[in-house]
Amino acid sequence: MQTKTWEELTNDEKLDRLTVVLTRAGSDKNFRDRCLASPESARQAVSEAGAIEFPPDFEIEFLTAEQRLKKLVFAIPDFVPPESGTPEIRSAEDYQTCTYNLWRS
Repeated sequence: MQTKTWEELTNDEKLDRLTVVLTRAGSDKNFRDRCLASPESARQAVSEAGAIEFPPDFEIEFLTAEQRLKKLVFAIPDFVPPESGTPEIRSAEDYQTCTYNLWRS
């Protein structure tokens, strides 16, 4: 697999490469430990296994099943001033994030 920058990858390529990473994280104990050690270690492991060059400020974090029960990650909604004092309703399921949903074709 040829190494590409994150920006060069198509959405389908991102999903394919991250599938390789997650498959390995689910079957290779040493790799898994690297993914869980720190965000820096996770980024390096994902970069190597997925043949992906990430921008310097790109963050990667893996959560265990237990950690997922104790952490919420939301995408901040776009700011839309309330009309007549009534704010636009924002559904939680639309903002509880896992970034891949944006790449699905």
